[in-house]
Amino acid sequence: MVKKYVNLMINSTFYDMIAEYDCFINEVFPRLREYCSDKDIEIGFRDVAFSAKELPADDNILLQDFRCIDADRTFFICFRAQKLGWRPDYTNINRITVQEYPEITSFIGNISITELAIMHALVPFKRCVNGETIDLPPVKHSLFYFRKPDYLDDLNEAQRNFYGNVSNGELKLIQDLEIARAKDLIHYIKGQFDKDGNNDSRIVIRHYDARWDETLDTYDVFDDYTQKYSELVNRQLDEFYEIHDEYLCKDRQGCLTDLNCDGKPFADVMFDDIVNELKLEFPQNFE
Repeated sequence: MVKKYVNLMINSTFYDMIAEYDCFINEVFPRLREYCSDKDIEIGFRDVAFSAKELPADDNILLQDFRCIDADRTFFICFRAQKLGWRPDYTNINRITVQEYPEITSFIGNISITELAIMHALVPFKRCVNGETIDLPPVKHSLFYFRKPDYLDDLNEAQRNFYGNVSNGELKLIQDLEIARAKDLIHYIKGQFDKDGNNDSRIVIRHYDARWDETLDTYDVFDDYTQKYSELVNRQLDEFYEIHDEYLCKDRQGCLTDLNCDGKPFADVMFDDIVNELKLEFPQNFE
């Protein structure tokens, strides 16, 4: 049996999805790594949000996100909830990014960086390398997990503004509509993939619940994830500690917990989903 290597690329709005990331790195990934080792599959994962070594305001972020996804277009895992996320404009995009992915110029300023990454995974932008234009294939296995909004009722105003969009006014309605349309687009692309018998790409979509626990501390969960990810990729992430205050919820008391999907623990559902896709990708390793 030939040994296989694969990286799981994970992407989301990140700071409002800390519970999901922590769940993955503590509960899902260790099980996957142990399970896959018996199947001669070496599995890793890369956090697209941590692919950039510079601060989030740097104009290199989108380029590094895209390159991170392109490094292994086998798996793309995305968490989405009620927060739109950061929308870059032309001041956040450098010349090299536009040269390498020229098609993004039609979208800059209109959608969030999270949606740009999703688009690049499912309907990839052309890539130009050394004067040659490359048509990239869609990621082969994309898993989307949409958090249901019920937990918002248990948050105070500052927390709702962070985990959702602005809690009142026309701007919130516009942003909420943009998120809904983005999710609808993923469903549409999934339908197209499912109908196309010649397309090897698959999309899995799940909806899950979460409970707000005011006894938890957002910083503690963030710190736990960042340290474990730092150890996993053997890279110091001190720069993220320096800037996270600006991006974490101002009211740190409380965090999401008890993630579940149709009554099953979220970690179990993710594990089963990924294993099912691995079986499709490497059938000979599961014979």
